[in-house]
Formats: sequence, structure tokens, C-alpha cells
Amino acid sequence: MSTQKPEHSSSPIQPEKRIRMLMLVTLIFVLAGLIWTAWWFLRGQYRIETNDAYVSGNITPVNDQTAGTIRKVLVENTEFVNAGQVMATLQANRSQLALQQAGAHLAATVRQVRKDFAKVTALQQTVSAKNAELHKLSSDLIRYKQSLPSGAISAIRIEDTQNEIAAATAQVAAEQAALKGTQAIVAGTTLQTNPLVRQAAAQFEQADIQWQRRVVRAPISGYVAERAAYPGLMVHPGQRLFSVVPLNDLWVVANVKETAMRHVRPGQRVQLTSDYYGGDVHYHGKVLGLLPGAGSAFSILPPEDASGNYIHIVERVPVRIALPAAELAKHPLRPGLSMVAEIHWTPSQKRSVLKPLTTIPVRGYQTAIYSGELRRAQQHAAAIIGDNT
Repeated sequence: MSTQKPEHSSSPIQPEKRIRMLMLVTLIFVLAGLIWTAWWFLRGQYRIETNDAYVSGNITPVNDQTAGTIRKVLVENTEFVNAGQVMATLQANRSQLALQQAGAHLAATVRQVRKDFAKVTALQQTVSAKNAELHKLSSDLIRYKQSLPSGAISAIRIEDTQNEIAAATAQVAAEQAALKGTQAIVAGTTLQTNPLVRQAAAQFEQADIQWQRRVVRAPISGYVAERAAYPGLMVHPGQRLFSVVPLNDLWVVANVKETAMRHVRPGQRVQLTSDYYGGDVHYHGKVLGLLPGAGSAFSILPPEDASGNYIHIVERVPVRIALPAAELAKHPLRPGLSMVAEIHWTPSQKRSVLKPLTTIPVRGYQTAIYSGELRRAQQHAAAIIGDNT
């Protein structure tokens, strides 16, 4: 007698259990929808997000300002330099020769003007002597004419005296003209304030400044980048040798679609995230202002919409966003890094886009490394003038 084993099969899910699972899944979806809806009405609709943003900053070029050959390079890329620190020096032979030539010209001009001052005195004495001689001849002529009837003086003597008076008068006029010409050069001036001396001094000061600029200095404090200076390289004025980037004054430029720009106003809060640190680090910025034009308007080749081949695309408007100094010091950034910007706005923010919050530093963008050049050049010129006085 054979026995048959009962067939084992998975028992079907009971209808009640299936209904409970369906209700649970439905409840989860409903709750998720309610949460998303609440988030959207409370916050989501008041946020503008763009990943077309990047860090920007002041990249200061350090250009050569005098012709010469680089003799020594003293800094390297990524190195920190202080304002006024020597970055390179030039073997500026042409500047040195121009300075020597200008110095010699200044010395010669001072001596020439001294000669003009002395010439004025000499001409004044000459005019006085000629006038005295003319006065004597005029007095003699009067006496001769009085003595003519008695026969003591001949008519020829009177005629000769008249000729001598005419010649003396012409000489006085010539000397007076020469005196006026020389006085026009020196009248109303001193040796230091004479126009000829000041012109020569200005030429010398210009040459001296060019000579001083054979030393290339950092205009501001920051990090060195784009080093293009090498020993033996011949350089000319305007050629870029370095770039200096200060990392304590950075901002973010976010390119926002024009369809969302109606909600963007200066003063709005912005949450910034950088790929440099990942999603764990957030910066809390603020909208400073909107650039006065879409990005395409400032491109090298702006669009020509009247060409007939116009294709409508959504433009982006650059928005300047401030970075807090404390957060920037804790998590330093670099110009050019990508950012994700999330602008938070509320209907109550009615600030005009024509009233930006953008400001410059308290002392402005400036450098003081050139402030002493003219003073030193003037001191050198004064020394040359003094040596030749």
C-alpha cells in the first residue's frame, strides 16, 4: 500500500493582511505628499536655486613698469606676500643711463640759469655805463655849441660828437634789449623756481621714478599666482609678471535665470554650498546687487538679435552675493570655485533692485607702494640743484 505525501505550497496572503499593507503604503504616500505640500507652501516656493555660481575676487596684476632684463625673482606661486614686498629686480641699464643723462642736463641747466642771473647784473651795469657815456656826450655837445661862436670849438668837433651820441644811443638801446631778453628768463623767479630748472628737474624726476621701478613690488598683500617672471627675460612696460590674489575679500556671482529674477532683491538671505567642502559646509551670504545686464550683454561677442536667425533662450542675470568674513576665514575659498546658491525670498521684501548694498572696503581699493617715489625723486633733484648752485 503506497502512501502519497501531501503537496506543500506557499499559502496565499490573507485578504485582510493585504488590505492593511495597501493602506499603510497609501498612508505613507499621503503623508509624504502632505509634508512636501506644506514645505512647498511654507518654504519651497520662496527659494531660488542655481548651480551656475562661482567664487570671484580681486585678482591684482603686477605689471612691469620700466624696460629692462629680469635679474632676480624672489617669490613663487602660492607664496604669501605683503604689500611692498620685493618680488623681482631688473637690470635696467637703459633706465640708469636715462637717469644719468637727465641728471647731467639738470646740472647744466642750473649752471646756465645761474649764468643768466649773473648776465642780468652785468647787462644792468653795462646799460648804466652806456647811459653815463651818453649823458657825458650830450653835456659836451651843449658846451661845444656854446663855444662855437667864439671859435674855441670847430664845427667838425660838434658833428663828431653828434655822431658819437647817435652811436651811444644805439648801443644803449641794444644793451637794454639784451637786458630785457635775459630778464624774461629769470625775472620773478629764483634758481629753484625758474621754469627752465623746473622743466629739467621734472625730466630728472621722471627718469628717477623709472629707475626706482626697476624693483618690482607687491601692490597689495595676498597670494602669488601666474608667475611669468624668469631671470634673463627681457620685459617692457605693461607686461604682466605676477598676479596677487587676496583671499580675505571674496564674493559669489550667481547666474540666475531671468524667469526667476522678479523675486530677487538686494538684502535677501542666500545659502551657499561649495563642492570644495561638500554639503557639510554652508555659507550664509546676502544679495548685494544685480549686474545691470544679462551675462550675454557683457560677452566679447554680444548677440545680434536683428540678424533674422534669432533663437529665444532663457538668459541669466549675474547676482553679486556677499560672503561672511568669519565663515570665509574658517573655510577659505579660491576664486573660480563652483558654488550652489539658494536665495530665500519673501513677499514682504520690496527693496528696489536699483538700491544695491554693494560697498567697497572702508579705505577703498588702494596701494601705497608708489606714494614715496616722487618724494625721493624730488629729493635727488634738489640735491643736484644744490650741488650746482
